[in-house]
Amino acid sequence: MGLLTNPSISQKAKYCRKLVRYNTAICLTLYLLGVGFFCALPDANFNSGTYFSENALLPGLVNSELEMETVNLVKSLSSELQRERENYPKGMPYPWLLAKMRRFGLETHTHNFTLNYPFGGGKRFKGENVYGILRAPRIASTEAIVISVPYRPPETVHTDVSAGVPLMLAFADFARRKKYWAKDIIFLVTEQEQLGMQAWLEAYHGGDEGRILDSGLLRARAGSIQAALNLEVQSLDISHINLKIEGLNGQLPNLDLHNLVQKLSSKNGIIAGYKQSSSSPKRSFRYQDKLLNLLSMVFSQASGVPTGNHGLFHKYGIEALTLEAVKRERTQQQQFQEVGSMLRIIEGICRSLNNLLERFHQSFFFYLLVSNDRFVSIGDYMPSLALMAGALLIKAFIHYLSLYYTGDNDETEKSEETDAVETKQKAGNIDIGYFSVGIVLLVAHTLGALVVLLPQSKAVSNYLHEAELSTQFGLFSLFVAVLVVALTLPAFCSLSGINGEALHVAVLLELGTVLLAVGMLNFSLGFSLSVLLVPFIILIRPAASRGAMFLSRLCCLLINPLVVLYCVLLALTWYLFPELAFKPMLNKALTATMDALTFSVVDSMIYGNWLFDMVSLIFVPCWVLLWVLLFPK
Repeated sequence: MGLLTNPSISQKAKYCRKLVRYNTAICLTLYLLGVGFFCALPDANFNSGTYFSENALLPGLVNSELEMETVNLVKSLSSELQRERENYPKGMPYPWLLAKMRRFGLETHTHNFTLNYPFGGGKRFKGENVYGILRAPRIASTEAIVISVPYRPPETVHTDVSAGVPLMLAFADFARRKKYWAKDIIFLVTEQEQLGMQAWLEAYHGGDEGRILDSGLLRARAGSIQAALNLEVQSLDISHINLKIEGLNGQLPNLDLHNLVQKLSSKNGIIAGYKQSSSSPKRSFRYQDKLLNLLSMVFSQASGVPTGNHGLFHKYGIEALTLEAVKRERTQQQQFQEVGSMLRIIEGICRSLNNLLERFHQSFFFYLLVSNDRFVSIGDYMPSLALMAGALLIKAFIHYLSLYYTGDNDETEKSEETDAVETKQKAGNIDIGYFSVGIVLLVAHTLGALVVLLPQSKAVSNYLHEAELSTQFGLFSLFVAVLVVALTLPAFCSLSGINGEALHVAVLLELGTVLLAVGMLNFSLGFSLSVLLVPFIILIRPAASRGAMFLSRLCCLLINPLVVLYCVLLALTWYLFPELAFKPMLNKALTATMDALTFSVVDSMIYGNWLFDMVSLIFVPCWVLLWVLLFPK
């Protein structure tokens, strides 16, 4: 009888019943604490000032050796390029680029690549890059630096950045005459934006052939690439520099590289910063400005799409960023006094990188920028995500306790002996149908795998082409068909009683764990998903009254991945096109949803963006399981 009269059992049952009774309030409190913690990050007490961790960079300690001869060369090359562009309205002036690179003493080559478009019925798109290598005179070709410029033809819909080509070529002519280089310098002009850069990087690092993107072969290589600088120069008359740092899957360059560019830019008289939008220094001390800057970085990073060609270097362990030199808005005659400053910035960056004795390994790779000179490290922002995702894990634990303890509001306490006997008997009578739960889990994740595999099927691609359906509409119809199957799933595999509770625990554990894992790799994505999903998931109650069940099903429909995507794009459409009427706005948002789905599938197949795969393999099955739970027998 000692077990039946142990007072600790009664006390534990009392606390467990309280947890079960107030589980929704506890989880919502944790969620609000997580959001509040993130909102406190812009405060100076929760962030730090930027500083250099790698002293070998020696930023700004060298005297520039650039002369007016190089500046005049930039102007001359710019005039020549503008004349050449008239002869190549849809392509790149290869003969002119090759001739100039060879004239400046570079080891010059071309690189051909082919895109076998997966949804075009056998369509192929070809492109060609041009690159020149300046061999280091002081050491063998063991390490290298890349300076790249994306070439956009005159007929492109994007902003013209052809001014970066004469800047790069003039700096190549200047660097050729210097003997202090200890690293090879690769001067690269890419075609087809990120597609050309992806093909060149795959070919440089020995990518697989015969894939969707046939990267081809390189005739020459330099050393192991240590860092890369991508130039997007809109004009030789520069107002300010906007630093682009977000890379593929939310990866960021080492913070020292960002600090290096900022220091050299301010030294040479050009304002530079992250999301710099004017020529005035971005030093706002207002809390709301810092919070908006923090949120803008979160939204940019969450998509996993690179903001420039630099973003494709990160997955190869190469630190890179883009310098977007914004054109000065003026009505008078242009002045080019900023050309020399821009050249000195490029020179300072390359000479600082030339000092490196090893790869970037100090400073921070996971951070959020509050302003140009303040940042939040991973140790400071992760608690906000841990609180929100932890709410799901705690809810899973409380649901597990509910299998053994009820949350009845009994005014009279039961005796210790009765409590202990009931708890022991209930624990012995619980029989979880693990096989039934496993079957439902398998079916739901099979649907998620179909969402990933069907767009990659050649049979599906050929059918869409033969049916003369647009790629966007065909893929959207495919995803809607899978969604309809998921909606009818409760009629075939609904669970009841203890099995439903066990499945609910499994779903909460999976979601909480995945949000934490995603946040470790891409905090912005994990945080965004947590803000959107966690409150709805907390409010979902499978076993409840009729009104509560209706609310739960409504919450479940709102967090469907397709519905979330459409609502986000509808809000963006309303913000960007406020003049549209209601019905045209809905249609435009639907078209944007189809385009976004298509682009995410193509990005996954070509570049390796795992946003689409992750949502399909994890969040779609979890949504299916939650939907099944809301239709118990």
